[in-house]
Amino acid sequence: MDTTTPTTKQEIQISPHLLHNHPFLIHPLSSLPTTHYPTYTDFGVGAYIFITTYQQNSKPHLLLLHRSPTDSYPLHWESPGGGADLSLDDTLLQALCREVLEETGLQVTKVVDLVAVDEWRKPLPGVGQGEKKVIKWGFLVETASGEEVMLNPEEHCAFKWMDEGDVRDAVNEDSGMKFIGDQGRNLLRAFEVYRRWYTSSEKEGKGEGKDTC
Repeated sequence: MDTTTPTTKQEIQISPHLLHNHPFLIHPLSSLPTTHYPTYTDFGVGAYIFITTYQQNSKPHLLLLHRSPTDSYPLHWESPGGGADLSLDDTLLQALCREVLEETGLQVTKVVDLVAVDEWRKPLPGVGQGEKKVIKWGFLVETASGEEVMLNPEEHCAFKWMDEGDVRDAVNEDSGMKFIGDQGRNLLRAFEVYRRWYTSSEKEGKGEGKDTC
């Protein structure tokens, strides 16, 4: 997927167990509220992105983004992600690729595993207008090597690559870093999934499915 043309189709690898357990990833986005998740109004995606060569340190480091002071939840830390958009995305997979590209400039090459599923409700503006019911899937992904993070300043003002100890300290102590909802817990969960996938002698889903986004 070219960074200047986010809609360009590119082949993306998907772990077979993901396609087996979550086939809606590559189904038409319009089918989510009508067929798969009729009780939800909005759908989101998130990406957990690791590198292992940060500052010549072999420990995996996870990418965190610092939300812009002018955006919602100002100056909170999070992983890349956002909402699926019927006007932009054909599938949930395409929404995942697009959000990562827009927020980081990084190009997703593989969707490895599911890390977390979050749900929340949000009242719509105006009295008696009802509410949004949102479900968001967060995935461990791989991105193309040799790419640098390029932030969208309207959404994020800084980024960090953090190892598990740093993230744990930030989440569990009075570090001054703020997280949205369960995001801190999900970041730690991402390290568990990473270890299971990349260090286990019996990795799940050794083959690879493919799709485009």
